[in-house]
Amino acid sequence: MKLIRLFLAVSVASLWLPGCSRPEPEPAPPASVEAAITAKLLQAKKPTACALVSADEMSKIFGTALQAEAHEGAVDKTECIYKPSNAVSPYIELTVEWGEGETAMRAMGTMANVEPGIADPYSGIGDQAISVGTVLMVRTGNDLVSITFSGVDDVPTKARMIFDTLKAKL
Repeated sequence: MKLIRLFLAVSVASLWLPGCSRPEPEPAPPASVEAAITAKLLQAKKPTACALVSADEMSKIFGTALQAEAHEGAVDKTECIYKPSNAVSPYIELTVEWGEGETAMRAMGTMANVEPGIADPYSGIGDQAISVGTVLMVRTGNDLVSITFSGVDDVPTKARMIFDTLKAKL
């Protein structure tokens, strides 16, 4: 009799337990080679910062020979540093971050609310622009263009010339 009760208990339990258990979640598929290739192809269709403003174009803007040094590697960002070969300045960093314009401008607006005077509006360039210290951040559509200046006179004029040059190629 005890054996029959044990058998019934095990039978009922075996019928009841599968209904209570949850299926194991399926593991996330590994990153595919196709996704990596697609990302690289999308990146390839976007111009590099050094292509948006060439060393020759930057040299004309600043009236001195500048060399361009590309800093690539991120899918959503391109950077180029311009500097003379035999001097410290002028020094310019041009960065484009694809799809980061609105986020950066929101962050700058928040920072300006928390610390008034830290970020000043920079009118007349791009869709929205803010200058913080030596960096000019410009939203153009969904993208963010950042230009860092060191040893530069008349920054507003030169910034406008740089932005107009690259905007024509975006």
